[in-house]
Amino acid sequence: MNHKKKLVHYAPPGVNLGQELGWFASGIGASLLYSLGFLFRYSREYQLLFLWDGTAKVLNTSAVMPNFVQVLGGSLDTFLVLALSMAAVAIYHYSYHYQGSKSIYLMRRLPDRWELPRRCLTLPLMGVLACLCVALLLLLIYYAVYMAFTPRACLAPYQWQKIWSVILGVGI
Repeated sequence: MNHKKKLVHYAPPGVNLGQELGWFASGIGASLLYSLGFLFRYSREYQLLFLWDGTAKVLNTSAVMPNFVQVLGGSLDTFLVLALSMAAVAIYHYSYHYQGSKSIYLMRRLPDRWELPRRCLTLPLMGVLACLCVALLLLLIYYAVYMAFTPRACLAPYQWQKIWSVILGVGI
């Protein structure tokens, strides 16, 4: 049994699940492309750490790389937008039961009172979870790139703590 057939049980009856999954996959793809802006910003900032001595690049030991959170900027914001758009999908799934055959009446008569919320909320919540997981994975990958390739002499201290201070909204 393929995954799409399993997901049908978590969608309103008759909804075009393939189209919804396609739109979500497109949103993830666009968010991934947008997040690559981090690599361009990092590359630009990395190049500023070096000076030309006529024939070769030399590390400017007095240069300091901007903090990771500054270089990251809004690279992962589109994942947040996509996750928030899942609320609209949940509303669409609920309103879909009122269209056409008005399956809302059947859904309300089912012995399992959780069937309607399950069919309206499961896929949007899975979408939110997917967005968060991909964004977290990219955050860790981008942090690893930042820490691995930035010369130690140019790193400001406490980069990991600065990420948490931004997430929690407190200053270091």
